Amino acid sequence: MIEITKDSTASPEDLWAVTADVEHWGDVLPTFEEVRHVGGPSPTGIGTRFEVRQPGLSRAVYEVTAWEPGREFVWVARLPGVTTTASHTVSAAPTGSQVRLTLDWSGPLAFAVRLLLSRRSRAMAASEGETLARLAARR
Repeated sequence: MIEITKDSTASPEDLWAVTADVEHWGDVLPTFEEVRHVGGPSPTGIGTRFEVRQPGLSRAVYEVTAWEPGREFVWVARLPGVTTTASHTVSAAPTGSQVRLTLDWSGPLAFAVRLLLSRRSRAMAASEGETLARLAARR
């Protein structure tokens, strides 16, 4: 499992606002080319589905499986042979707030996906965390 934690000088509320604004990630995060709502509740909640395009990765549809406003959301993408689960957690920190991102793969092809994508995915998660923290601090 990949786990990245980034601190921000922003309040937890501001960091959550940026983190939860999934539909605009393609406009503000270098690790996303496009995020498009394709089904489920709007505003975002459990069951909301997004089609996601990321540089160098296959297009995937992520479904929100956990949604705790102000604190955390988890989304899951299922492709043949592998399921990707990513969590996004915001908490208070001495400097303001903190975002914790996790990414894990399961299924018959998970081992191969880890070998192929771990390094790139770790770098992308670090960039995502840094960008979310920076954007929140500007609010």
